[in-house]
Amino acid sequence: MGGVNITLANGNLGSTLQTNDGVAGIILNANEEGMVLAGRMMLFTSMAAVAGAGITQGGNPFLWSQLSNFYAEAGKGAELYVMPVESTKTITQMCDIEGDYIGKLLDGAEGRIKLLGVVSNDRVVYDGDVVITNGLNADVYDALDNLAAVAESYDTNKHWPFRAVIGGTSYQNNPGLLADITNGTTNNYAAVLIGDTQEGDGSAVGLVLGRLATIAVQRKVSRVRSGALNTDLAYIGDSAVSGSVLDECAAIAGLGFITFVTYPNVQGYFFSHDGTASATTDDYHFLARGRIIDKAHRITYATFVQEVDDEVPVNTDGTLDAGFCKWLSQQIVNQINNSMTVNKEISSVSCTINPAQNILSTNNLNVELRIVPVGYATDITVNLGFRNPAL
Repeated sequence: MGGVNITLANGNLGSTLQTNDGVAGIILNANEEGMVLAGRMMLFTSMAAVAGAGITQGGNPFLWSQLSNFYAEAGKGAELYVMPVESTKTITQMCDIEGDYIGKLLDGAEGRIKLLGVVSNDRVVYDGDVVITNGLNADVYDALDNLAAVAESYDTNKHWPFRAVIGGTSYQNNPGLLADITNGTTNNYAAVLIGDTQEGDGSAVGLVLGRLATIAVQRKVSRVRSGALNTDLAYIGDSAVSGSVLDECAAIAGLGFITFVTYPNVQGYFFSHDGTASATTDDYHFLARGRIIDKAHRITYATFVQEVDDEVPVNTDGTLDAGFCKWLSQQIVNQINNSMTVNKEISSVSCTINPAQNILSTNNLNVELRIVPVGYATDITVNLGFRNPAL
């Protein structure tokens, strides 16, 4: 059986493929209320729809908080697939590829989910007896491993790539206890958020998803020009984000976790950065870089799957016709340019198909596709001083 295999290196001409970059999904503990049943996927587009499903703040405070945070950022109309999970299930179980939740959500959405959030209600799940490892709920680190396996499988086997945010719950108010998730971890699919819009052991994963759902794929969730987050309150553990707590936030961010930050003379709260649980030298360390390559992946697959088992012109020695190679290269370049370059999501794209391939012998067509991403002004150094025009 024919197919297309796309690996990451560390369709009609003139039309533009749509990828719905901001479609999100979330898996979390919830109470059975209204239409909410454990393991039953729900699709919302507004908080009015949430209320219409019989979900109330009083009856489902954890679920309500995550969804209201999402829509505070994303606004009415944003698609959010929700997978409610029993209060007995841990975040590790939510992310288990062999389990009943993450696969059901991703498959049920039929590849539409590009952004995934996973967060547990630790107070209910563990009833005050949560196991702490490296300053967080121990299951958070295990969930990272599980989620990496799921994301890689859906990326490689189904061509449904996505990026994720995991709730760094039960933070112990001490950054010195945390592991450095940029050292020794290789999960460039998922970020971990420490911080919530209310005091306690939670994590405002819905807020991150909401911001990601509204911004272009190349845009960092921490971009200041995007504006302050739509929350008046921000906490890490039991501490409000202000004063000396900002030093604690900086330490948390330095270990690879996303958290809250403020800037002098700028109103409101922002996210600290855009990193995943991977080395900073990883090509896809940033969520934004991952989202860029995911979008290119989907466009590439949709373009080249049309060529599977099609006839290919060859020379007398079995090698590819050079004109055909140029034509086919131009198809994918046009698609990505029309969908991404024109929107300034990438800087440029190039495609090379070597005519020297003997396709008669292998029935395999090798294509080299390279994207030049945008850069980021993360640290800005300004040399400010006086100038005497007479000198």
